[in-house]
Amino acid sequence: MDVQKGLRELDGLIRRLERNNRTLKSHPTIEKIERGELTMPQLRHWATQLFVGNKGHNAKILGLIYAKCDDFPARKAIVENLIEEELGRVSGVNRSHPELYLEFGEAIGIPRDALLHAAMTPDATAMMHWMYWLADSKPWYVTLAGISLGSELFNPDAYVRVIDGLKRHYHLSDDALLFFSVHVKVDKDHGDSSAGSIFRAIPESAAAETLWAVETHIEFMRRLWSDIDPPAA
Repeated sequence: MDVQKGLRELDGLIRRLERNNRTLKSHPTIEKIERGELTMPQLRHWATQLFVGNKGHNAKILGLIYAKCDDFPARKAIVENLIEEELGRVSGVNRSHPELYLEFGEAIGIPRDALLHAAMTPDATAMMHWMYWLADSKPWYVTLAGISLGSELFNPDAYVRVIDGLKRHYHLSDDALLFFSVHVKVDKDHGDSSAGSIFRAIPESAAAETLWAVETHIEFMRRLWSDIDPPAA
């Protein structure tokens, strides 16, 4: 499809969602972290569900997209993204993103084995199944647009605010927050460049479905970030 048309339609979608407070830009969980209002049990629950519902699956989802992708420039970009996810080579941290997240979990008192084997809440379950269903049933460009643009357009700004709140109120070190600080740069660079390359690969007939995937992913992500209360004992 026409790239400029796609970018305009994406911008219109984002503006509409932001006006209705339906993105991470005005999310109450981020505001609570900024003010230090999450209790430690709430912070640990939020961090756990974010991992088991979303962050722990990114490399696998990218692998599924790569397996279906028939666009050579896009395949190269997906591989580069996978290398960063699994090896941390682009950012220079030289550790996988899941490993960085496990280190963050340990810093707030979540043993890595507990994080790796945590039970999923309904919101985390919905997020996980959405991503795998999208990757399995839709064309690669719809999945890539939905998951990539639905996350990377908001992660850098959200993570800057999360880092600030976690440092000020929860006294976490820069090393403990590497997962978030790495994504501030990596997702910003990737988000700035990926929209145009994705739209170039999308047939005009799939434009509406692609924007639907972006909007739906944003909504699942917003709900997952709202999951802060541990189940009652």
